[in-house]
Amino acid sequence: MSDDDAACRACRGQMRAHWDERPHARLMVVASTPVVEAFGGGVETRYLCLECGHTLMHSTGRFGQGWH
Repeated sequence: MSDDDAACRACRGQMRAHWDERPHARLMVVASTPVVEAFGGGVETRYLCLECGHTLMHSTGRFGQGWH
């Protein structure tokens, strides 16, 4: 983790990536949970960056789909 807790360049790019973009090489899966929604579900996956220590989420459901 960096001294100033700033997200690394790869994480900043990942947060702006299209919803179907693959995670960058230094992201490690921490947890993956199925999400039940009224009209279908999805999976919410939490990643930890091994470079800067930031946590990123990826959702595949109808609502909240993408990187955040």
